Amino acid sequence: MIEFNKIYFKHKKTILLMLLLLPALVASISFAAMKYFKAQQKFEYNQIKNPLLNDVYIIDKEVLDNQSRLREKYIITQVASVDEKHVYLKESNFIYLRINEAIKGIRTDKLLTHNFFSNKIFKISKSQLENLYFNGGVPEVGRSNDGMHLYGGIIIARPKHNLIKKQKYRIGTQENQLAISYYQGSMGYEKDWKEAFRLFEQAAEKGNPYSQISLAQMYRDGEAVEVNLERALYWFELAKQQGIASAKDEYAQLCQKITACIK
Repeated sequence: MIEFNKIYFKHKKTILLMLLLLPALVASISFAAMKYFKAQQKFEYNQIKNPLLNDVYIIDKEVLDNQSRLREKYIITQVASVDEKHVYLKESNFIYLRINEAIKGIRTDKLLTHNFFSNKIFKISKSQLENLYFNGGVPEVGRSNDGMHLYGGIIIARPKHNLIKKQKYRIGTQENQLAISYYQGSMGYEKDWKEAFRLFEQAAEKGNPYSQISLAQMYRDGEAVEVNLERALYWFELAKQQGIASAKDEYAQLCQKITACIK
């Protein structure tokens, strides 16, 4: 007790000053928190007022459906489209007990899982959406900065950039496979190079690069046709233009053997 009195009297002025400043400090922190809250609310409201494709809203079904005492009540919605007056939302098939559980679902890429969203689209007017927000029915509003990620999770599947290229390579695949069977005498077919040549030529003319290579090899080696190195170069060149590495090598090797090669 004696020690405490000594400390108190020694730092009496400092302690009193701190006590006097404490209310001001609390008020300052409260003001800063309120200012941040208002700024965040304004930011969210601007997103609600100007919805964009793939925006995500966590909606309180109690407020939405005018029901009370729902045990599990939060759903995840995502903007599917927007017109002049309405917003069209995909609605999750899953209902969450707490907001943080819904956010965790987004963070763990649940939006990309099969049957996460209902097949039905929820239509709501822009004014109704704003009223729902002001009534506490949209406690969480999310907009991706990069168009793909939100809360650390993926909300939009990555685009398939190579789809067109892959489809291009599938042209003539059936003829090419059948030609290989005739060429090798496999898959129940007897070896028949003339039929293989016909099918390779048919697929090559459609643009199949692998048939173009096989056709070029048959011209080069004189299989089912007279040797014609110029025709072989022609078909190797077409396959090479489609980015097939083996065609580039075959073309370069053949070029070294003939003087008529045009590089």
